[in-house]
Amino acid sequence: MYLLNFKTGNEYRYLNAFLKCVDSSFEYDLNSLEIHKELHDIDILLLDKSTKRAVIIENKIYASDSNHEKEGQLEKYYRIIIEKEKIPEDNIEVYYLSLDGHEPSTESVSTNNKYPKLCEKVQCISYPNEIVRWLQGCMPFVYDKPFQRETIIQYIKLIDDMTNNVDIEERVEIKKLIGESKSNLESAKLLIDNVKHLHWHTIADFWNGLVVVLEKNGYEVLQKPTEEDFSDIAHGSSRKRNNASLSIEIKTSLPFNIQLEEYSDELLYFGVRNGQKLPKQYVKAFETLVANNEDYEDDENWYIWKYPSIPKDENIDSWDIYNDATFHLIDDSFRQRITSVIIDDISKFTKDVEDCLKAADNNK
Repeated sequence: MYLLNFKTGNEYRYLNAFLKCVDSSFEYDLNSLEIHKELHDIDILLLDKSTKRAVIIENKIYASDSNHEKEGQLEKYYRIIIEKEKIPEDNIEVYYLSLDGHEPSTESVSTNNKYPKLCEKVQCISYPNEIVRWLQGCMPFVYDKPFQRETIIQYIKLIDDMTNNVDIEERVEIKKLIGESKSNLESAKLLIDNVKHLHWHTIADFWNGLVVVLEKNGYEVLQKPTEEDFSDIAHGSSRKRNNASLSIEIKTSLPFNIQLEEYSDELLYFGVRNGQKLPKQYVKAFETLVANNEDYEDDENWYIWKYPSIPKDENIDSWDIYNDATFHLIDDSFRQRITSVIIDDISKFTKDVEDCLKAADNNK
C-alpha cells in the first residue's frame, strides 16, 4: 500500500508499474484518483469517480473468504462499488491476491448470483509471481533512495520466506550441490536466468511435435497453437496466462473433426465438439460410447470427450514448468512417449466409433 500510494512529482510511478505488471486497463486522473486501504472493508481500493473506474484488490495470505449466507465476500465489495460509489460494472477490475495464486471460493463470487460477470472478471495473482515481478521492476526507481530500496529488498525476502516450501535443510543441501563445482554453479545460474525461455521452448516442442506426429499418422491439421499462444503462457501477465489456451484440430477419415485442448485450469483432453453437422448414426454412436464406457464423457459443448490414458503422475500442465511431468518433457524419450499415448488414444477412439457403427448395423 505504501508504494502504490507513493507519488513522485506528477506521477504514481509504482502504481503504474503494478498496473502494467497485472495487465490492467485501469485509467485514472491524477487529480481525482483515490487510493484507499480498507474502505468498505476492501483491502486495497483504487477509485476514480472522474473516469468512473475502480480496482478492487483482495489480499488473502492465510485467511479464507469471509462469505455470508446471502452474499459472498467479493460479491459484497463488487455491489458496494456499483451501488455506493456509482462505478459502472464494466469499469471495475477485481484482483484476488494470494500466496499461491488460487481462486476465490465459489461462494465468494456467486452466492446470490446477482453479478454473473464477476466470476470471469476476477484475476488471480500471487506474491511470488506478479508481486515479486512488480517489486523487482521498481528497483530502478530507488537505486539512489536507500530507505525505499531496502524496504523493497526486505519485502521480496519476506515473500520468499512465506512462499518457499522447501525445508531449510534441503535448501542447504541444494546450495552445497550447486557450489561443489564451477560447472554446477554455471549450470544453475543458466537455468535460473532462462527458466521462462525454457518454459516456452518446452511446451512449444511438445505441441509442435504433436502436430508433426499427427500429420505423419495421416491426420490433416486444421488448427494448431501459435507462437503467441506459447508466449502468453510462458511470459504473459496473469490475465493473459489465465485466458490463454492451446488447441489442435484435426480432420479424420470419418465425417467429424477431433479437437485437442488444454486450458490453465484443465488437463489436456480431446474429443468431438458440438456444432459439427454429423450423420445421426455418428451422434448415436457417441451417445452409446459415453453410456457404456467410463473413459468417455459428454457435456453441453462436446458430443464426446476423454482424457488421454496418461498415468496420473505424468499428466502435464503446460502452464507450469515446475510441474514434474511438464519439466520432463525436456527429455525427448518422455515427450515421445506422452505423444504416442495421445496418438494411440485418438486411433482407439476412431476405432471404437467404427465398431459401434458396425454393431448398430448388425442389430438392424
